[in-house]
Amino acid sequence: MNPTLNKLRAAGFTIGYEGEDLVITPFSKLTPPQVLFLKAHKANILAALKQEHTAAAPEDDDRHYCRQCAHLLNGRCIAQQFRPQDDLPRRCGDYQATG
Repeated sequence: MNPTLNKLRAAGFTIGYEGEDLVITPFSKLTPPQVLFLKAHKANILAALKQEHTAAAPEDDDRHYCRQCAHLLNGRCIAQQFRPQDDLPRRCGDYQATG
């Protein structure tokens, strides 16, 4: 596990990504030095998150990432009426693969 991700999570932040953007909540609680650090290390943090999520679920798992679903529009699930705050795989009866 990545030390930066561990520190953010231990401080009460949820961290994920959408495409090439970091998604951190609650963003308003980040200090200016933390924001600068995240910007400077964005590529490494994204790589760690992607590696973490690739290793998270076995191939026969029936869970999917919200970012893989056609119902995710502008970061909001239009089927379940919520905004995913993380990028963890979920079981969802409304899941519809993109493409």
